[in-house]
Amino acid sequence: MYKTVLKKILPNFLINFIRYIINREKIKLIKKLNFKNREGIIFLGTKYGGWSFFDNKNLINNYIISAGLGEDASFDTELISKYNCKIIVVDPTPRAIKHYNDIIKNAGNSKIKPYNNDGKQDIDSYNLKSINKENFILIDSALYDVSNKKIKFYSPPNKNHVSYSINNFQNNYQKNTDFITVNTITLKEIIEKFNITNIEMIKLDIEGAEIEVIVNMMDKKIFPNQILVEIDELNKIDKISVERFNKINNLLIENKYELINTENQFPNFLYLKS
Repeated sequence: MYKTVLKKILPNFLINFIRYIINREKIKLIKKLNFKNREGIIFLGTKYGGWSFFDNKNLINNYIISAGLGEDASFDTELISKYNCKIIVVDPTPRAIKHYNDIIKNAGNSKIKPYNNDGKQDIDSYNLKSINKENFILIDSALYDVSNKKIKFYSPPNKNHVSYSINNFQNNYQKNTDFITVNTITLKEIIEKFNITNIEMIKLDIEGAEIEVIVNMMDKKIFPNQILVEIDELNKIDKISVERFNKINNLLIENKYELINTENQFPNFLYLKS
């Protein structure tokens, strides 16, 4: 009897204990960060796919780069509706491409369903009245620090998940797991292709490649006014993930960025150019 009870209790206990340890380490990391909450930070999108950002009139009629679409475009579609901006989405994953194409097919339609909470939104849950091919543009390549290169895009361990990764942190950085092959593109190439003079905002939700992209961005002197970045590797606190985060956090601070929001959405970070 006791063995049966232990078999039922122990897995939940271990899961909760691991979550406690990870959350404790996250809190320690946050306390080390010198971030300043600013007035004017708002949130758009679903709980799963939404982001906090600095509400700024400069977003109106401006270009925004949104790297990582998945199957939740709530943030992107709400941004367009609110600011009449142009969003360039960068995502090479097959399911994300299909989701984008389904949105474009239904462009002009009103929202008739509420959002769900599972990260895969029904097309009818979006307000697409302001959406069209001219203001919601897809680049089906992987944003990275090198251009026009064929690279491995590793699939997630759970095949029901949509997000692939370049460095395969989801599979403990192994090199022998399932993958697809995709083309890469750099931020500089996107800027030149669309003749963009100023990027008001960039969102990076690219499953581990954000470190290389930010380093390349700073090296090329590309300074968006707002950088929204999810450090996916910090979902499991270890030496590698913390070192990689510290590398780009310090780099951004050196380039006059301030960290102004994270605590409620860890590991999503919002940096503002000072």
